[in-house]
Amino acid sequence: MRYLSELQGKLSAGEIVAEEFAVLASKGSRDVRFHGTAVFLRFKGKRYLVTARHVLWDKIEAERELFGENDWPGFTSALPDKLAQYFRLERARDQIFSIIFRVPSIDEVLHGGGAQKRAFLMNLGAGPSFTVPYTFSDSHLDLAVVSLDQRDSGFADELEANGYVPIEESDIAMSPSGLGAHVFAVGFPSATSTIGQIELEAALKNWGSAYVSEPVFSFGRVAMIHDALQYFWADMSIYPGNSGGGVVEGDKLVGIVSAQAVLPLEGNPELSARIPFGKITKTAGLIALLDLQIEKDGFNG
Repeated sequence: MRYLSELQGKLSAGEIVAEEFAVLASKGSRDVRFHGTAVFLRFKGKRYLVTARHVLWDKIEAERELFGENDWPGFTSALPDKLAQYFRLERARDQIFSIIFRVPSIDEVLHGGGAQKRAFLMNLGAGPSFTVPYTFSDSHLDLAVVSLDQRDSGFADELEANGYVPIEESDIAMSPSGLGAHVFAVGFPSATSTIGQIELEAALKNWGSAYVSEPVFSFGRVAMIHDALQYFWADMSIYPGNSGGGVVEGDKLVGIVSAQAVLPLEGNPELSARIPFGKITKTAGLIALLDLQIEKDGFNG
């Protein structure tokens, strides 16, 4: 981890180029990958990514934390068992993927944007928990925010350079207007948004995405909503990869895609079938999460 952080620092300082970084760091493995969608947001003058918690939560590493496989040498072993377990639970609860790539669009590829030119997010979990550049809600609310201007302004700059415009706080409504409201989701479900792949050098395959994608829109109506619930159901097609994407009514963000409805198969309850209904987290819980992240960012000056 320290070695990769040093390499990233050299890359940011211009001491090495991206190709050198990829070669030096090519010992790593990125064989297990997950994908999802995020919303680019400007809030109180700073830039963030907003997505679903489960998109960024690293379940595999979280389980390793719980079993003590990631304990720091001499740290948790010197603590009372209950306190050591508390630290493990905290780290497991907020375990984020060690590296996050951005999949390029068709326009980026057509204009010559290669993998070596794309920024990525790495080691977001490094440092004390009260200073990290991300905040997770609990698993039920299923929201996450990543502060880009704390450590990774280059990632945000690259998004804007490629034509991505962050939405503003004024573009957010706390929830849809009511039952039956027309809404649409925009995201990157792999079955339909993945257009193809580009050739990457062997050393770059661990440090970027070879996929090319375009956003896919799905349209529907609010099917169930209640003031006492943190989510609503929408009668629209939601598939793997949509998670973390925005749901919009009119010109306002009203929710973040959390899950697709599933039904157990009759006679075999261990298996389930997906149905075209989306569980959408209301954006009402987003502002408090952003304010928590702003407090963390304050510890970093």
